[in-house]
Amino acid sequence: MSDWERSSTARVIPPARPRKLAKVPFVELADGRLQGVVSSGSDIGRVYVSSVAAGTYAFACSTNNNRPCGGARGMFCNHIRALINEAVLQYGAERVARYLRVDTSGEEPSAQSITSGMGDARPPQADSKAAAVVFSRFLRHLAYLELAPATTPLPEMEWFPPTRSVAMGVPPRELGSSVGERADPLSEPIAGLDEAMAAVDAFDRALVAGLLRPQPAQAAELTELAHAVAGSPLAAKVAEAADKTAAGAGSEDHFVVLAAARTALLGSVHDALLARVDETTGRPRGEETPAAPAEQQAANVLLAARSWLSDLARTGWQGLDHDVVAGSAQVIAAMLPDPDLRRLATLLDGFAAELAASCPGAALDRIPARRWADLWSRAMLLTLPGATGATGATGATAPGTATGRLLPLGVDLHEHATAAQAQVHAVFEPADGTAPRLVRAGVSAPKPDTVVGAGVWQLLRPHMSLLAAAGEGRSMELTDMPITVEGDLIWSDDHARPGEPADAFATARVALPTATPSATAPLDRHPARIAVPVFLEGYTAQRDDTAVTFTIAGHAVAVDTDRIPAASPLTPQAVAASGACIGLLRWDAGAFSVQPLAVETTVRKKAGALHAGGWAGGTTDKAGVKAEKAATDAVTVLRERAGRLLRK
Repeated sequence: MSDWERSSTARVIPPARPRKLAKVPFVELADGRLQGVVSSGSDIGRVYVSSVAAGTYAFACSTNNNRPCGGARGMFCNHIRALINEAVLQYGAERVARYLRVDTSGEEPSAQSITSGMGDARPPQADSKAAAVVFSRFLRHLAYLELAPATTPLPEMEWFPPTRSVAMGVPPRELGSSVGERADPLSEPIAGLDEAMAAVDAFDRALVAGLLRPQPAQAAELTELAHAVAGSPLAAKVAEAADKTAAGAGSEDHFVVLAAARTALLGSVHDALLARVDETTGRPRGEETPAAPAEQQAANVLLAARSWLSDLARTGWQGLDHDVVAGSAQVIAAMLPDPDLRRLATLLDGFAAELAASCPGAALDRIPARRWADLWSRAMLLTLPGATGATGATGATAPGTATGRLLPLGVDLHEHATAAQAQVHAVFEPADGTAPRLVRAGVSAPKPDTVVGAGVWQLLRPHMSLLAAAGEGRSMELTDMPITVEGDLIWSDDHARPGEPADAFATARVALPTATPSATAPLDRHPARIAVPVFLEGYTAQRDDTAVTFTIAGHAVAVDTDRIPAASPLTPQAVAASGACIGLLRWDAGAFSVQPLAVETTVRKKAGALHAGGWAGGTTDKAGVKAEKAATDAVTVLRERAGRLLRK
């Protein structure tokens, strides 16, 4: 498999582009149609539901109370033309043309060429029976703004990094990455790692074609997974599950066992990689073992989620179609309002959006096999009773409290189309004088897919004062702040107050080297979850058309600048011109890389620091203010529509 296919964080669909929402508040590529809602030009209380079918270009347009549009008689009306224009702005012309299967006759795709190409085919007029479904999806789109943010961690959001590029991203190049002068351990091979990953890859290949009627090659791949865990307590159950599935008789319980085996293998890889990282950084890891989640009764919605995931496994990625993906919609809608189910709901929502954008699976040139198998496996395990109980889940209870000084290092943003999470990495100095430790504090919120860029910060910042403190370079004084064994602060502004100024680079130079990392929850032991704060300086930065690299003591380390949020003063150019960097050491697609959180560089002939989360708490920067204004307008339109349509 290629690096992209072996990447857990491969960018599968480009991010939505910012656009004005007053005319077309909702547009999407879903259910085999370009569809959306267009505001009436004459009545503020009326909207039109418009759609164009992929392939046939059959079009329909009617009001939300099912009155036909007078302009959609034998040809596209102005509402449909506006819908196409806004879809191109949001998704890009190439993606819209590919989804609708429009041949633009060798021209560069554009809204005009797409509209002309469909019009030349003399498309038929469809009935309006899809209008109710589309309008319902619009209401669900607005309802994301009604869901409460949370400050409990969503670990699966690590699989959804932001991306600065419109095209599909690629994982960092394999460069034998290293950190500082103690770089050798990271570049040395780890015994058993290749064999474990080979077994994972074998199962991932089996999922590509689906497990309904496995072919001999797939049966062999399932057997390879079973052999890889033959010496573990899982051996008997995995062997049975592999045999039954290879025979085409795999049940939901068998799929859960296979997901557990794959997760266990990746957990062992995580532990081996983290041991190397600890050896390199010289920071001993905490020995405390997280408590097992409390047992809970299985909810019907969890069983429904597992059933959909099982159907997905039987279908396989090559068999994806809109009907299969659509089976997740009701399950996700039922889960999202429940804080105890938010973790799984957020994962499924992001996963389903990728699958929907990739339909039909048979037409895919390449498949993100490891990424989708990761998301599928984690979702399967999260459907088990108690899986999201005691640690690291929404609605979780923290076993301890923290009192002392919190020194922010930087902000890491995760987002997919309908959710975002900002996570502050920091050093915590306990008031009792015990050793400092590395901690995280996060806030997450559901969102419509049109809220992007600075709009994401606007959704998150009112719910965690730490974002402003991190942007201002200020410490926070904590009193009895709830904290999990994994080092996640369950943030509450009631337990925090602003402290003295605290420069992140001073913290990185002085406090970070002695800070103790926290333990990792069993379910979260995965290479994609490795995000270790590091401080680098004395390197030589190089930048070409596709990547930035740091060379330290003769060793090259890949720099993943694509994870820098779009709404940020930090840019790849600034990283390439930097002399010191606070970052997160990560591992993906067989290689280590560094994600920049902040750099020291020269801007307009003046030395200073730029932070990836520099605009998280607000900004007076000219570019930032402009982005904030555009984002405010978009959210205002959506909230106005939500007020009219959801609260009648």
